[in-house]
Amino acid sequence: MKSCELNKLLISKFPNLIEDYQDEVDWQEGDETGSHTVYGDVFTPYIVRCIKNEKEIELKAIFDYLELVLIKQDEYASEVITLSVLESIQYLLKERSKYKEMMGKETKKVYEKL
Repeated sequence: MKSCELNKLLISKFPNLIEDYQDEVDWQEGDETGSHTVYGDVFTPYIVRCIKNEKEIELKAIFDYLELVLIKQDEYASEVITLSVLESIQYLLKERSKYKEMMGKETKKVYEKL
């Protein structure tokens, strides 16, 4: 999967992030901006806000999305989810174990390897 595809998938599943996404990619390479940048600078801060504000409905959708990406078994997409998302929120999830219960099988597997 290429950055453009992965970035567009994110925005299709989380249209509430379109403004932050546009702000991030407008000064870079547009939709071709690397997904590590997009996920690290747009998606991960959103996840952090959801965790800190205990937005369980949003977090369920987030973990469902992470699982959807990981089950595709795409090397690049999995790397983005692992390094730019799960590794970045690991410290928060250690403090809030109830959110780990929302993780799908593949997401748990990747998270536990971190």
